Amino acid sequence: MDHAMHCLRLIVVVLAMGFAGNGAAQSYPSKPVRMVVPFPAGGALDILARILAERVSSNWGQPVVVDPRPGGNTMIGTEIVLNAPADGYTWLMVAQTHAVNAAIYRDLRWDPARDFAAAGLFAKTVPYFVVPVSLPARDMREFVSLARAQPGKLNYGHSGIGSPGHLAFELFKRTAGIDVQGVPYKGNPGVMADLLAGRLSGAILSAVSTTSHAKGGKVRQLAVLDSKRTKAFPEVPTIVEAGYPEAQTASWFGVVLHSGTPREIVRRVTGEIEKAAKAPDMSERLENAGAESAFLNAEEFDALIRRDIVIWTRVVKEAGIKPE
Repeated sequence: MDHAMHCLRLIVVVLAMGFAGNGAAQSYPSKPVRMVVPFPAGGALDILARILAERVSSNWGQPVVVDPRPGGNTMIGTEIVLNAPADGYTWLMVAQTHAVNAAIYRDLRWDPARDFAAAGLFAKTVPYFVVPVSLPARDMREFVSLARAQPGKLNYGHSGIGSPGHLAFELFKRTAGIDVQGVPYKGNPGVMADLLAGRLSGAILSAVSTTSHAKGGKVRQLAVLDSKRTKAFPEVPTIVEAGYPEAQTASWFGVVLHSGTPREIVRRVTGEIEKAAKAPDMSERLENAGAESAFLNAEEFDALIRRDIVIWTRVVKEAGIKPE
């Protein structure tokens, strides 16, 4: 009888814990949420985080406070979320760097896929393959032909080792089988200045960096590195149409939580990201910020992060890229 009573008490305790957990998830959020952005205030990720935070705050009736914590190539902000309680009240707004760091830094204290729970993808930006108007290449086929005729003679600019433009171009080089030399800069403005002056043969840059120059006829966009054409430049073919589908590489932006966060809370966050991303006015708001809505649920976003880790690990290894 004593054994039976002991087992009954255990069952009651377990059930009580389960109900308590469900209660916590149902009452979530009961206080302000902190959204850590591991990039400087005023940058693309910070702007997108504020757009998302504003919408979720409005829907929830609880503040979502954006907290920029730049430094260490996003590692400072990431560590903050990793060390915070796994209760859903500390979010990490991530970009592709979240996966890229796993490819470049072998001594990371965390695994982007294992130690964080993907909540949802919110937006993406698609880069363009850009060349100076002085370069005799009107499309991707002509650029590749030019590069093959002069191995190692053409060059491209990027904003630093491991930056999106650097990795994207290295991926394209391997896909197309060409030898083009990379030139690092301290930021995209320097890349664009030398591209306009014809000192660079090409670059892969965001829409924000290239739009005004392309519309002014100062640079030539040979392709958009996506599977569909953009509204801004419907005449520019996709990299898939150009014959290099493996070179697709959009920059993505989404939310991850501590991996120990209860699944019910992760699902609540995912639902709010979906509502925000699919709101009727969101497309225009994101377009004004140089991005576009691109919702993926938790499972889809997790698969994207894991896929990118594999892709960038291969590119980093083959290109011999080392951290700065």
